[in-house]
Amino acid sequence: MTANARTILSALLWVACAAVFAEQAAGIARSNGTPIGGNDFPAFYCAGQALAQHADPYAVEPLRTCEHALPFGSNLPARYVTPAPLPPYALDLFALLAQLPYRLAAWLWFAVLTAACVWLAITIARVTRLPSGAIACALLLSAALGSVLVGQIPPLAALAVALCGCALLADDDALAAVCAAAAMIEPHAGLPTALALFFFRPRARGWLIGCGIAFAGLSILAVTPHGALEYVVSVLPAQARAELLSSDQFSLSHMLARFGLPERIALLGGSLSYLAMLALGLIAAGAAQRRLGAAAIAYVPAAAGLLAGAFVHEIQLVIALPAAFLMLARGSSIFAWCGRLLVAAIAASPFTVAAEHRPIVDALALFCASGALIATAPLDEPIDFAAALGAFVLAAACVGLPLLAARIGMSSPTSIAAPAALPANTDASDNWGAYLRSDPRYSAFRLDEEASKIPAWLGLAALIAAAFGLGTSRIGPRTQPAWDPRPRIHVSP
Repeated sequence: MTANARTILSALLWVACAAVFAEQAAGIARSNGTPIGGNDFPAFYCAGQALAQHADPYAVEPLRTCEHALPFGSNLPARYVTPAPLPPYALDLFALLAQLPYRLAAWLWFAVLTAACVWLAITIARVTRLPSGAIACALLLSAALGSVLVGQIPPLAALAVALCGCALLADDDALAAVCAAAAMIEPHAGLPTALALFFFRPRARGWLIGCGIAFAGLSILAVTPHGALEYVVSVLPAQARAELLSSDQFSLSHMLARFGLPERIALLGGSLSYLAMLALGLIAAGAAQRRLGAAAIAYVPAAAGLLAGAFVHEIQLVIALPAAFLMLARGSSIFAWCGRLLVAAIAASPFTVAAEHRPIVDALALFCASGALIATAPLDEPIDFAAALGAFVLAAACVGLPLLAARIGMSSPTSIAAPAALPANTDASDNWGAYLRSDPRYSAFRLDEEASKIPAWLGLAALIAAAFGLGTSRIGPRTQPAWDPRPRIHVSP
């Protein structure tokens, strides 16, 4: 396939992804007047409103009253609330949005998130020299439908990580530090990249410290010093505790709780594993940058931070895509297939597939995963049909595993009794946890849902192992002549 033909294919994939996304957004807009559904954006909007009114954005009230008063703001029973467990400096952004009428704010936020997804695809394409249409396929379910249409923020965190790697390639440590700090809008996801920059790029340290001081100042101004401390010591643990059994969790704490370990032990195990993955991610980044370039400093730790841990949502896996595509593009032989596995696992959006099992959703997942893999050859290289066939088989396996688990007849949820009473405290996350435990749709064990997570876990583990392998002297030279780290990298359509 010629470069022109590959460019046309990339453009066609963009058109297909845009059509699916537009159809879904239009359907939501027809139902509630905005292209954002679900409970997440209403929670962020109401938390911003509470912040603007000098109220506690992490308490049940006034969050619950605000959410249930918004048009299509909450579909929970009246006594429950959806929390907004974002750091205070991130909620400052929603305090500004809350100055607008709700529907106008929702349309504006939708535009911001949509632009972030497009920018993310183009940025990864610049760094990897892969067709951006293939990357758009990987983002369709995992970011566009999974996050944008509910107003969630992982696309912004993923974009910040991707831009950090791009800035490192341009040898702009100041910009890289600002991007790494911006990724801290998802603190546990952005921290690995920020730490990697601090350790490996001395010129970025002053900028990172400056951003940290600025964020601390914004947090104190927003919620007072006591409120900022409350977020760290109370809100974050409460949110991790609330989601222990939630079906869209990929954390080690979730799995330990599923195996019957006490809540305290499950959370401790996840927290310790997160610290271990921080260390492994830093070491792996140091090894991988010899072959993958400076972008690995930003990308590999971000992916490592999503393996195990105490709190990892399905929609946050998109933050690992820059590392997966970089490994796919620059790794050799088996290492590139580690990247392909992770791309396919994330592109197929496993929880969505496991939760619905509708043919149209399964077909869409297969399109996203296989399109992302088959079209990822660089524009100046001919397509390898054997590799394309292998990529399709890998994508089909990621989509088919939860379907196979469902077929064996062990996917029926087990009923869980509703709690007798709401928590005595006023923490919104604890209230949310009571709701999740009361609804078997979210807290009951389903074999297909848990099985659908296996490819993503394997992909993350394989990518980290491949990053270590790239640092050994046995697999080839420490630099790759074909890789030009200068920022003069063309963008494919």
